[in-house]
Amino acid sequence: MTSPLPMYRIGKRFRFEATRQLANGDFDGHSFTAEAVLSSPVLSPVGFVADFGDLAHLDKYINGALDHQVLNKSVKDVSDEGIAEHLVVWARENLPPDVASVVESVRVQTGRPQAPPSDAFIAFGASHQLHGLRKGHPCGNLHGHSYVLSVPASAVPRLRDVLVLLGEELRCTVNGRVLNEVIPGLNPTSENLAQHFSQWLADRAPAGGVCARVSETETSWAEYAGGTA
Repeated sequence: MTSPLPMYRIGKRFRFEATRQLANGDFDGHSFTAEAVLSSPVLSPVGFVADFGDLAHLDKYINGALDHQVLNKSVKDVSDEGIAEHLVVWARENLPPDVASVVESVRVQTGRPQAPPSDAFIAFGASHQLHGLRKGHPCGNLHGHSYVLSVPASAVPRLRDVLVLLGEELRCTVNGRVLNEVIPGLNPTSENLAQHFSQWLADRAPAGGVCARVSETETSWAEYAGGTA
């Protein structure tokens, strides 16, 4: 059987406050979250699916066209699915070509996002510095993040003991440290970290690998799903 290709995914969330007029004339107001998902089987030389900074164009469009607006003015189909499709089309037509080409989907949901179950994630703080970026890119400076490493809630029962080990590993060797130093040879982008920790889990997990997600901020994440034998 042919193994599925490894796949990297990143996500960026954009929040906007809006209302929409339904077919019966009622106004349905919400806090909306649009999550853009980009994917690629390979990374750029730096280690990106795409630079999160290049999604600022989408953020600017959402803030100008959708935030604090009646959505019917800009979107033909104002269902969650219709808004998502509208944003996918806009992104593919207006983002830089190398970013537009890896846009996979946009997901739209209403209400405030819910935190994952506490046993599905591990939080740690660390610093890093990315290499190979254009001159002046802020991530070329040494800086830090409050990271969250998570796995799908459905995987927690079989990974519970392994996640405990990973939590101990992160607290002892990563928390409060510079990632470039504690993970030698790795340019510590979110994508590369997701692959690193997915492999760590796969080497120790019962019944195969797992997709690990690394989040640098509350609005961004990267995950890696490796091929299976």
